[in-house]
Amino acid sequence: MRILYIVPELYKHGGIQEFAKSIYSELKNEFNIELINWQNDLSLLAKGILKFSPSRFSQFLYLKFFSSHFRKKYDLNADLIHFWHPEPAMAFLDGKYMVSCHGMEILEENIKGYRKLIYKKVFDNALVIHVNSRYTKDLVIDLFKVDPDKVVVINPPIDVKKFNRREKKKKESFVIGTLTRFNRRKNVPNVIKALNILKEKYGVKFKYLLAGDGIDRKRIMNELKRAKFEYEYLGEISEEEKINKFYPSIDVFVLPPLELPNDVEGFGIVYLEANACGIPVVASKTGGVPDAVKEGISGVFADPTNPEDIATKILEVLKNKDKYFKSAKSWAKRFDVKKVRKEFIKMYEVNYENVRK
Repeated sequence: MRILYIVPELYKHGGIQEFAKSIYSELKNEFNIELINWQNDLSLLAKGILKFSPSRFSQFLYLKFFSSHFRKKYDLNADLIHFWHPEPAMAFLDGKYMVSCHGMEILEENIKGYRKLIYKKVFDNALVIHVNSRYTKDLVIDLFKVDPDKVVVINPPIDVKKFNRREKKKKESFVIGTLTRFNRRKNVPNVIKALNILKEKYGVKFKYLLAGDGIDRKRIMNELKRAKFEYEYLGEISEEEKINKFYPSIDVFVLPPLELPNDVEGFGIVYLEANACGIPVVASKTGGVPDAVKEGISGVFADPTNPEDIATKILEVLKNKDKYFKSAKSWAKRFDVKKVRKEFIKMYEVNYENVRK
């Protein structure tokens, strides 16, 4: 069976790209899979016309004229086509395809105009709609009124072996860690405020390790300068540093993201990475995070808008961190790539048979 993976901005290191590439690596010997880097390279003039024209007119222009640009550029001929994002599928509505949806790209604030109209056609014409969480499934069904039986939840995977073989590093006090992109949704400033409360109000001795970078860096660094606790900013770290140094150094992983009108946590693979090392997490019940975190088993949920609540949840986890070691590891195994690969194999085989009928 020949399958095409159409992945937007393939060579970026975002969640969509890493998800697609991890499944490709697992299945490339099972199926004849080809990765295709899709880019929206319409001219600025074309994009401007589509953006500022009335929605119905832009839909007509795209389907009648602009889609032909992508049809000429990408010759999609295979037994199955898997679009890892709805946008590339807009130009191939007459094909036999599956489409993945990750949550943020279909928030109403992000799909105003012609995209919402054509995404409806994309989902209606798809063989199956793969989503990364129950949150995204509900969003697709509510916004686009698709058949619920057509939507399949397969969570992003983790390679458990890479993480759970690392030994914990010995230390004199607790170490709390956050690893993330620096943007408003990730909510790092409120984490820092919570850690100040943890130190000053509850007298906990700890060190904070912060890793990452992004557009919110200046605001986060300003917040850190007012910190009442010991901290170390690691900047962006490599996969090797993450596995061999960052996770083995910490006792609890803290990342309670916000849910914004135009931005949401579609899943949360970092929670599972921490869990695979036996580390409990403090998260929030936003977006698809409840699929990735099991309260009382792999961690706890805090109110992301309330630093006091974040602080008390960190304290709760620190007091009980030993009890989480085995249960967090066990939870992470549910998402191991070897298990997730079987779900994709089943999805491809079922839909291949449907195409052949």
